[in-house]
Amino acid sequence: MPVFLLPEFVRDLQSHANPHFARRVLQKTLRHNGAFRRDFDDHRYEGIDNAWIRYVSRGRTAYRVIYLRFAEDVYLFRAGEHHLEDHLLAPDVRSINLALSVTEAREDRTTAGPTIRKQTIPGATSSSIHRFLRNAPQTQINREIFARRNLPHRDIWLVAPFIDPDLFLPTAALGKLLLHQVEDGASVTIVTSPPKDKKIEWMERLGERNVGIFVYPRLHTKLYCFLFDENRRYELGLQGGDRYSSLILLGSANLTKPGMALGTERHNEELCYVVSEDAMDYVETYVAELMTNGYELPDVRRLLARGQWHQLEKERWS
Repeated sequence: MPVFLLPEFVRDLQSHANPHFARRVLQKTLRHNGAFRRDFDDHRYEGIDNAWIRYVSRGRTAYRVIYLRFAEDVYLFRAGEHHLEDHLLAPDVRSINLALSVTEAREDRTTAGPTIRKQTIPGATSSSIHRFLRNAPQTQINREIFARRNLPHRDIWLVAPFIDPDLFLPTAALGKLLLHQVEDGASVTIVTSPPKDKKIEWMERLGERNVGIFVYPRLHTKLYCFLFDENRRYELGLQGGDRYSSLILLGSANLTKPGMALGTERHNEELCYVVSEDAMDYVETYVAELMTNGYELPDVRRLLARGQWHQLEKERWS
């Protein structure tokens, strides 16, 4: 049986106070070659599909391992004391896609011992592992974004060339989400292309509410980033803090009603991709370059007042 390690499982081994905990857990679950060690005392864990419980020890310590099984593949999910079973939530899509595979080493000169490689759950439902999001037949893109409404964020970056200002009204769903995040301490920034109608009232309204606005010439990127605030992962009221991570969406959808499948208008066919958090450094550098080389709201306001709107179409670093 191939065995995969979820990030939560690795963190449980690393953070446990007992220095022998990791060894006991691994001895009880894995053979020396990395294969899964069967135990007929295992039983189903209620509340998570395909989840099982392994007793590592009994009595005073009562260590447990909870794993997921899909056909012949085993995903080690959590390890800890018996209270680990209480109110446990299933791993999210990003955790599953970061799973590491422990495989037997090939008999060659370059490999010694078990090797580790990334893997995803084969045969699982699309909603559990697919990084691709669409507007149809289900509105997956906006659902992924609005799922962030009650999470603490350090930064939110919305990059899109075409924007429907009505989406940012204080009474609109997206407007409420962003303004709530600002009030909660998030730094929210919007990067867009120069509006064709030269109307910047919506920018002014957002600027007054501490939303950063940047205008970037010839922008065609559609990028939506919600950076989870790691300092608040375990704050009071945030259930299942281990489950949460940042979100990076890259794709075709603009911040318009048809692009985001909002409102009563006919939805566009859109495709976005959930980028791995491994790319966060690159994405952060990219967004910083857009801000540095773009025009801030005071620049936009000044050029509009002087009748020099055409300057916004010029690359200021050329």
